[in-house]
Amino acid sequence: MASRLSSSLAPAIPLPRLPPTALVIGYGNTLRSDDGAGVIAATRLAEQASTLQQAPRVIAAQQLTPDLAENIASAAQVVFVDAYAADQRDAGLRVESLSRGDTQPSAALDHHADPAALLRLADRLYGKRPTAWVIGIPAFRFDIGESASPATLHRIDEAVALLGGQRRY
Repeated sequence: MASRLSSSLAPAIPLPRLPPTALVIGYGNTLRSDDGAGVIAATRLAEQASTLQQAPRVIAAQQLTPDLAENIASAAQVVFVDAYAADQRDAGLRVESLSRGDTQPSAALDHHADPAALLRLADRLYGKRPTAWVIGIPAFRFDIGESASPATLHRIDEAVALLGGQRRY
């Protein structure tokens, strides 16, 4: 299900150009319509990056899991891409920084996690805490289905352009 970008995130800031040492993790449920926006964006970015010499690493995942901590620890920067439940059709991308203070302990880290928990785990296990951002893609439909709504597809294109260094929003 789409995550809600919590109020613990820092105010929206511009995303810097991503170096090849960066990691992009797009996640979501591709069987729940727009909830798969993060996975779709990561897949498109990976296809685009395969033609470039200097591109960030990209991972598409159904959910965030503890095994991603090792990949996170080896990156200089991490961008998490996920859907958020939008209440207005003209909702835009949300680009927010995860600050070091956003790593308060969670009750448990079981089969899934949130970005802050994975950053905390990478720091605890590997002694590394890369700079991190969350890109939220507005989602409107969460019914069973494998296709995203036109409004979400448009914002996915914007997210891929942003991640690929072509600022479009």
